[in-house]
Amino acid sequence: MESTRLAGHSLPNEGRIKDPSGYGWLVVGPATCSCGAQSEPLTTDNARKRWHRDVHKAAVRAAQETSR
Repeated sequence: MESTRLAGHSLPNEGRIKDPSGYGWLVVGPATCSCGAQSEPLTTDNARKRWHRDVHKAAVRAAQETSR
């Protein structure tokens, strides 16, 4: 399996964000990368992980490749 690690890009708390009350986590909501990037609202932890791996980090890698 290919490594998907990318410095500066992690998915803390399964990518969930705190609910407005600050006491829990939103189940339905955007994935939030440690770099601040956010997805559209997603409904599951697996969907957030998939977005982070297949969309966000892939876009970051592609941008790095074109800037070389």
